[in-house]
Parts: sequence; structure tokens; C-alpha cells
Amino acid sequence: MPNVSAEAEEFWRMWCAGERAVKPTLADCRAVIASNLDADGTIPLPGGRKAWLYLNPWQHQERFKRYIDPKNVREELENDKRSMVERRTLRVMSNMRFLFPPLPAASISYYDRLDPSVQAEVSQLRRYWISLGAFKDQLFWSRLVVVGLLFLPCLLLAGVYVCALERVPFTGRWRIILLTAEEEDKISTSLAGTNWYKSVINLLTTPEAPAPPILPLTDWRWEWVQTTLRTLEDGVVAAVAASEAGIDDTSAGFDGYRPPPSKYPLKPRPRVSSRLHSALPGGDPQSGQEHLELGPPFSLMLLQKDERNAFSYGFGGKGAGGVVVFTGLLDDILANDQAEEAVVEQQKPSGVFGGLFPSPSPSRKAKRRTEPTEEQTLHLASVLAHEMGHLLLSHHLETLSQQQVLWPSLLGLSMDLIRAFIWPFTIFLGPAVNDALANMGRTTTNELVDRYGEIGFQWKHEYEADSVGLRILARAGYDPQRALTHFARSVSDLHEIQPLDRDKSESWTGSLFKLWTRATHPSAESRLAAVEKELASWTQGGK
Repeated sequence: MPNVSAEAEEFWRMWCAGERAVKPTLADCRAVIASNLDADGTIPLPGGRKAWLYLNPWQHQERFKRYIDPKNVREELENDKRSMVERRTLRVMSNMRFLFPPLPAASISYYDRLDPSVQAEVSQLRRYWISLGAFKDQLFWSRLVVVGLLFLPCLLLAGVYVCALERVPFTGRWRIILLTAEEEDKISTSLAGTNWYKSVINLLTTPEAPAPPILPLTDWRWEWVQTTLRTLEDGVVAAVAASEAGIDDTSAGFDGYRPPPSKYPLKPRPRVSSRLHSALPGGDPQSGQEHLELGPPFSLMLLQKDERNAFSYGFGGKGAGGVVVFTGLLDDILANDQAEEAVVEQQKPSGVFGGLFPSPSPSRKAKRRTEPTEEQTLHLASVLAHEMGHLLLSHHLETLSQQQVLWPSLLGLSMDLIRAFIWPFTIFLGPAVNDALANMGRTTTNELVDRYGEIGFQWKHEYEADSVGLRILARAGYDPQRALTHFARSVSDLHEIQPLDRDKSESWTGSLFKLWTRATHPSAESRLAAVEKELASWTQGGK
């Protein structure tokens, strides 16, 4: 800061504090080049103005010193008359020099009465503070650029996240799908038809044991489960068809509880890009049509396993999604309430000869088959409706997107940031150590993705599947209020098949992920409270 008198400092504080530099125009820059330096380092301009040199440190670099004296600039332009050189010179001159803003009209009389030496001190103060303000501005933008470059990967990821957001039906929750329409097509096509059954078998096959055997098709439970599933599907398809046609069918389904219309109704997941491509000249009208399919009819598989569980798997239409039910769950449902046995009772002998020649066992009943009770069918429908909720809301696709695309990207970025942070400390250890650390980080990332990056369900998915399951039951004619006990007893105990279930290792990563998975699965009490709240909202016209 220049050493000036108190009078000069007082004038500056009163009239010049906070002023900003005036950037010279191209005409001013040409006038600067045509003029000569004054004794105080300024360059006179037409109108009594002066072009001052900024006091910024970067101007003292060797490559900028030649621009300080206009004489050197004129010689350079005479030697090289290319327009590109002239434009560059004018740009540098406009950044190196500035003009004072006009003094306030009320201060001119005071300024004129000042001694010339005090006026010079005022000019020094003005030049100093204007230069300091310009330097701070440059420093701010430089820091902003550096921060932007450092956080550019995060900004790009955030941009991708925003572009991939979509609404979940019914709940309206924002979620991210980081898969393109083409990738979704491949998933749906790879699971369509019989491929879904092969994928389920591969999913349940472990190095220790093969997948559970399929229940024989002659077993009567196949017909029971399949009939219940198709009844639920018919209710969903009818509701969506009525919604697309603009028909109010809230009266359809169970008479006691009718779900109100949702702000985010269940609709297929059409992609804007698919519709645009199909509408363009030469486009395929059927392009992206698999995104217009809800999924029903779903595939079904009954496996002979004592575990009381059922899970859904897959995405898309043409049987690419379905439900797997273990016989342990069916046996538990049938044991809850004694199943009714449909029988054919033999007629008692009649007539004279009937008493003489009785049948071998007149009181024996001929057993036909086991018929589940209405309550048992409702129990089964509650389980299937919950799993259908996962399929209709494309929860598998959302989880696959996060665990196969989002988390690997974030883990890779985190490893790169850690390596960049510790690199100044490990540079002295040589390239061998740095390469080993890089390989270790890459191996750790790949291991986490390979072992724990498969299909799994989050706690929000369970709540959403419960809520949608209630709607499915009501639309299919079942009593959702009576189904609450089954939600608390069986549905809340269901869990999706994950690689953690098959991982028998005792590594710290495996233990940590197992604890995290159990912690993120909601309790039966919280889920029961959520479905009760959902039912209560139906009587109030919805949320």
C-alpha cells in the first residue's frame, strides 16, 4: 500500500472507495499503442484521460514486459503485420491497462483545490485499490476453475443422475435408472421365455449344492398357485386398461376397500427416446415396445425346498419376470388352517340284496384331492401380490442399475481420489509400490462388485411392494384388511435371493455386507404399521 498523506487518504475514503476499473475499448488500446509513456508510467489518451498499468504480479513476467512500453509494441506490429498478431496485442493491452472511473460531480471542486502532490497520492491510492480488486477477481475465477476441474467427475456423475431420474408409480419416489433402453432390451430379451427358468436355476445353484428340484407338474399345488397368480394379474391388467382409456373403475374389485386413484398411476415405462426414434422417418414403429409392457403374464416356478420363502426375479414382458415359491412356504400356509379334503362318499347299499352282499368298506370315503381354504388362498395371494409389486415397479431393474453401474463408478472414482491424495506421500517409494497400490484398489473394487453387486432389495422397495400388493389384492377381489395378518406373518419374512446368502466366507467384507443387508431390511412391525396406514388412507381418499 502506498505511503500517502492523511489528506489524500481521507479524500479517497470519501469519494473513491469501492470504485472499479474501466476497461479500455479497442479504440483506446490503439491510442495506447500510438502514444508514449509519461514519466509516471501512464499513457495519455484523448479527452485528458490516462491509461494506467495494473499492479498485478503476473504482468512482471518476461513474456508480458514487452507490452508495457508502447514503443516495443509498435516495433513488433511493424515486423509482423498479421491480423492475428494485432488482435492478440490489443487483447493483452486491454487486460494490462485500465482507466479511472470519473470522479463524482460533487467531489471535483474538492479535488481541484488539492495540492498537485496530494492529487498524485490520490491517484496512487486509486491505482492500488483498483489493482487489488482486479487481482482478487482473477484469483476468485482461477480458484473457481480449479475447483471445477477437481469436482468435474462429481459434476458429471450428478448430471447423469439427474438425467436418469424417473418417478416410481403410486409412491412418486424419484429413482435412478442408469441403463439405456438398449441395455434394458437386452435384459428383457435374455430372460424371455424359457431363459427365465434357466436364469433362476443358475441363480440358486452354488458350488456346494445344486438348485432345489422343481415340484412335479402333477402336484395339485401348481394349479392352486397358478390360478391365484393369474387372478391377481387379471385385476392389474384391467385396472391399467381402464386407466389408459380414462374410465373410472374405482368401484371394481373388493367392495369393502377400494384403493383411490393415485397421482402416479401404474403405467408401462415408455422411453422418450424410443418414441422419438420410432416416430422419425425410417424408424421402426415397434422400437422400444418392450418398455410398453407391464409384465403379466409372469412366469412361475415351484421348487421343493423347506425354506419358507418366495421371491421375484426378472424384468419385462414375454415371461422375462416371474415369481419363485418354495414348497416350505406352501406347506406352512396349508398347515396354518387345516385344508379341506374334497371327497367322494360311496353310497350306502340299499334293497334286500344290498344287505346280503354288502360292499367291502361301506363307511370308507374315497379321497380325491386337497382343497385349500379361502383363508389359505388369501394367504397365498398376499405373498404373490407382494412379489408382483416388485415386478410391476421394476425394482429389479432399479437395483441392477445401482449395483452394476452406479456403485462401481462411485467406487472407482473413490479409489482414484484416494490414490491421488496419497500419491505425494508414496512417490518416494518408487513406481513399483504405486503400481501395487493401484492394482490392490482395482482388485478390491472388482471384488466388491462381483461378490456383492448382484440383485438385492432395499428397504424402500419392500414398503412399496407392500403398498402395491394391497392394491393388487383389492383389485383382484380379495379383502386387504383380512390380509394384514398374513403380511405380518409371512410377507414380512420374505427375502430376496442374494449372493450374500450363498457366500460362506468369513472375510470382513462379507461380514460387513451381511450386517448391512440385514440392517436395511425393514422389520415386520414397521411394515405392518405402513400397510395399516396405507389402508387408513384409502378411507380418506388417498394420500
